[in-house]
Amino acid sequence: MTAPLHAEEARDVAAQVFDRLRDPDATAADTRIPGVAAHIDLQEPLWQDLALSSGYPGVSLAFTGRGTPGPDDAAAAHAYLVRAMRATAATAHAPGGIWTGPGAVAFAVLVAHHTTGGYRSALHRLDDHQRRLVRRALPEVRDTPATTNGEFEVVRGMSGIGRYLLARREQCEAELRLVLTYLTRMAHGEIHHRGRQVPRWWTWAAPKLGQEVEMPDGHLNLGLSHGVAGPLALLSLAWREGTVVDGQREAIELLVDLLQRWTYDSEGGPLWPPHLTLERWAAGPDIPPPRQRPSWCYGAPGISRAVQLAGLALDRAEWLELAHHSLLPFITTDPDSWHIDNPNVCHGWAGMMHLLAVLNEHIGDERLTGLVDDMAARTLAGFRPEYRFGFRATLTSAPQGTDVPAFLEGATGTALALDAYADGRTTTAWDMALLVA
Repeated sequence: MTAPLHAEEARDVAAQVFDRLRDPDATAADTRIPGVAAHIDLQEPLWQDLALSSGYPGVSLAFTGRGTPGPDDAAAAHAYLVRAMRATAATAHAPGGIWTGPGAVAFAVLVAHHTTGGYRSALHRLDDHQRRLVRRALPEVRDTPATTNGEFEVVRGMSGIGRYLLARREQCEAELRLVLTYLTRMAHGEIHHRGRQVPRWWTWAAPKLGQEVEMPDGHLNLGLSHGVAGPLALLSLAWREGTVVDGQREAIELLVDLLQRWTYDSEGGPLWPPHLTLERWAAGPDIPPPRQRPSWCYGAPGISRAVQLAGLALDRAEWLELAHHSLLPFITTDPDSWHIDNPNVCHGWAGMMHLLAVLNEHIGDERLTGLVDDMAARTLAGFRPEYRFGFRATLTSAPQGTDVPAFLEGATGTALALDAYADGRTTTAWDMALLVA
């Protein structure tokens, strides 16, 4: 296999970023908008102690998720995990997914266990927490729209929790089967909503705060992070690993059918809208959406991976072909036209680089191999030695960039993706949280 074109530079830059993250107290203190002393009203703080995206659990992955962690990495990860566990014990936490609170700590400890073989007693305690969480907070399957996507999605809901349970299925099989049964039942049938038949995945919530006025009837979310592609990915991963509940095959087929129905053919290949309003649902899938920024969270290549996982699970060549075709627009268009303005994993160059490599493992398209190298070059171009963490995140409230060490939208995730690229690794322990593996 040909070595990645930018492997040496990617490995060096990733190592520099990891070194800048070794002190957890300094990392937390230095998370900021450079040059801004006054408070800026943000929807979420840049640093949250118990967040997989931005806090101690997430940054610990820098030292447990890299390809060849050493003793110093184990010590650095432990320093982050100790602070995360202290924060967990300090206060009560509302039920949540694997991206905030104890669920985020559980995932970080899971990756640390994969890497070191340690943390067994902590992991067993966290297993118990996740089991009790499922027993207490598993949503009902109703005949009315859900209040929020947070019931079933990857980031806040049962699809993310289910991925943790799948990784710990020997200890958590009963609760895993409860989650799979819930998602399977959600996929079957439709509900009646304001004169229309819509999927059970319909929710009253809007995709983002502030969009409620635009979507008074709620929406159907198709993305991997907050929509139906997340449950599809989990059901498919569980099928591939031999954990199956009644109706699971049909649920996978129904979810792929839903995504196929709302696929639009562009000049280069198929596209998915991020979400559907009731008006758009009623109009049908004839009016193509505007081209969206490609990302993990919405559209391709995130949805592409969920469809590919389904094809691999049920051995459906046509689904694998759909996943491949959904990547062709990236080959036939100029990346400068994609409206990507940052190097991060969620919706930046690093995420594109990693996901295209993951997808191409089962496709083998040389054009995609070249595109992965191009994405690596674009990611590396965002590195600046003068930045606190080497890379900066882009926020609408801070166009000058933000020093964020985060996993999802900051330096940790970017460095992990570069490290995987340099080693020629595709799926990793850390990308279980993204439901791509």
